[in-house]
Amino acid sequence: MPPQRAAGGRRGLASVLTAVAAGLLAAACSSPVSSAQVDINASAPAVSPTASPTATTAPGTPAPLTGLPVSAADASRRAVALVIAGRHPRELSDADVIFEEITAPRRYIAVFQSKQAKAAGPITSTSPADGQVLSVLRPAIGYDGGTASFIQVLDHTKVTDLGYPAHMSPYRSGPHGLTASTKKLRDARHGPAPPELFSYRGADSGSSALATAGQWRTSSVTVTIPGFGRQRWTFDGRTDRWAQVSGGPPIQVANLIIQTVRYKKVFLSRKLGLTSPSARVFGKGTAEVFSGIGDTAARGPGGLAAKGRWAKPGLLEVTTYVDSKDFPMELQPGTTWIILAPRGTRVEAAEARS
Repeated sequence: MPPQRAAGGRRGLASVLTAVAAGLLAAACSSPVSSAQVDINASAPAVSPTASPTATTAPGTPAPLTGLPVSAADASRRAVALVIAGRHPRELSDADVIFEEITAPRRYIAVFQSKQAKAAGPITSTSPADGQVLSVLRPAIGYDGGTASFIQVLDHTKVTDLGYPAHMSPYRSGPHGLTASTKKLRDARHGPAPPELFSYRGADSGSSALATAGQWRTSSVTVTIPGFGRQRWTFDGRTDRWAQVSGGPPIQVANLIIQTVRYKKVFLSRKLGLTSPSARVFGKGTAEVFSGIGDTAARGPGGLAAKGRWAKPGLLEVTTYVDSKDFPMELQPGTTWIILAPRGTRVEAAEARS
């Protein structure tokens, strides 16, 4: 277990080991499934600009997935996850946490808790990574169908399956594809609030640093993913946010985590030999974290950056992110974007200059 800082850390974080059989999660790799075609060489989506809200110091209860103050009622409500893909994702900026799975087209596992989305989408089909990523949160999940084996895998995890077309009322079809209302999904099946996923710095934690060692300032990040091109993020000092400016949705977030994970080919159709890459988020690996500055005396060019490691022992365990001295990294309150990066991904950070 990594050492803990004297102040700060997660509040109310409960981690429980699960006895889910590994063979079940692997079932998607061997079961005959539908013949839906997948374009493995599709380019990264381009979407209309959106922006995340900046942190505030207003009184309130910290939202479990952002650390930002909200009402007690909002802090205690259930999380809703939507699986989104397509060239023009809608309402991603209302999500608290976004997991980006490197597939074609790109998949965004967006988790909404502190805010609502009226018509987020386009909603896409489920994949084996969904249950692995989301079970610790025990959310309701919205998605648009999927192969029989993929849905079976999902239903043996700890999410509440509210997928389309089995549950039609929260969804709407339109010019932007299938969209979903997070409020309608949450109202359809109530559940507990999620645990906190991250440690946050600030007045409550007594910390103003992202990491205890190896922290530096950087103004931009280029992520080169084998076979999938590049993403470029820049630090916006006016909003204290990291902005994606190319290679994906032009969104602003408080934290960017590049988490190197293993990918495995899963069969869409064994008969036709159709496969798709699927992220595996159990185990451990390296991570690079880029964060805003916050209300500290360290204002200036560039955001905070640090290299470290991640670990997730099991399905119901929270992923931990620690620095080079095994202390938990402490993020800036706000939205967090996590790239589930395949091995071989190259990360180039430009050092900030005054």
